[in-house]
Amino acid sequence: MKTLFDPVRIGGLALKNRIIRSATHERAYDEQGRFAPILGPIYKKLAEGGVGAIVTGMMGAGPSSRLMPRTVDANGKTAVAGLRELAGTVHPYGCKLLVQLSHCGQRSTVTENDGPAIGPVDTVQPSGKPVRAMTTADIARVAAGFADASARCREAGVDGVEIHGAHGYGLSQFLSPYFNKRRDEYGGDMAGRSRIIFEVYDAIRAKVGTDYPVWIKISGRELVDDSSTWDEILWLCAELEKRGINAIELSGGIGEDDKSKSAQFVKDEEDEGTFAPEALALAAALAVPVVSVCGYRTPAVINGWLNKGNIEGISLCRPLIAEPDLVNRWANGDTAKARCISCNKCYKPKAGFGCQVF
Repeated sequence: MKTLFDPVRIGGLALKNRIIRSATHERAYDEQGRFAPILGPIYKKLAEGGVGAIVTGMMGAGPSSRLMPRTVDANGKTAVAGLRELAGTVHPYGCKLLVQLSHCGQRSTVTENDGPAIGPVDTVQPSGKPVRAMTTADIARVAAGFADASARCREAGVDGVEIHGAHGYGLSQFLSPYFNKRRDEYGGDMAGRSRIIFEVYDAIRAKVGTDYPVWIKISGRELVDDSSTWDEILWLCAELEKRGINAIELSGGIGEDDKSKSAQFVKDEEDEGTFAPEALALAAALAVPVVSVCGYRTPAVINGWLNKGNIEGISLCRPLIAEPDLVNRWANGDTAKARCISCNKCYKPKAGFGCQVF
């Protein structure tokens, strides 16, 4: 029988247990996107607290790719030193570190010198700023940005990278017909809409080689009416498996309406494992390791999902904001539900990073 405390090999990494801190934007960066002094202590507490691996908050994969100024550009001049320090902070505790790399597409924050944000199609941001449809040259630059950032991560001693292909950010915008209305080779059916994903992945592999762990995060359910079908998601993941992706973290939602369950309350055990059924289906269809994220709060529930099929890892975020030492508490015999009440006050940018309740 599998348990959350099993040592396990997931996506090219030997982990001391199956619990992974999912990518969480800590807002622990300055306006220039440099690491702030508070970031190291946050990661130290998480590593001390017992997680098997930490996926960083999303980091930009090149110029004009960031969600907001307080986001690190992993291609920036100071990135390697900062990443090396983060890796050195968590490794003494037997914790692995992956960097989540993202291009935010039409959600990117850009300066006047950058020109407009770029995404799959011409549109307008809620602020009224224009978004320009990416050209093939833009897409090539985006792929190169992911590749260069991955190489910097490897140079810094980071254990692997995760491509952010979920939640309505840049690559997810291409994947979803909700956003992607292109009529060229980067639109249309899933083969076209996912072309940018394959080009990003292939560019990374060309830069870091076949032995460096590369994961991807995908939304299994987009939770909008005009969405990718489950069969399309399965096809995409199967194609990534053929190319050599090391692991798939399956999430959901694209952040466009109130159905996005990653931001909803988790009150009872039946609310846990929001996207676990899709993760089970994916793990049954493919050999690549699958990590399930969203809504996990109770060890018994986690172990139950692990033993229903081939899910290899569980990732979570909000409970570890409230209790950085949660995994150690569970491992030491106190298996009560996580203290996190899913109020989502930790999501409010002006509140500062951290639980606002405990």
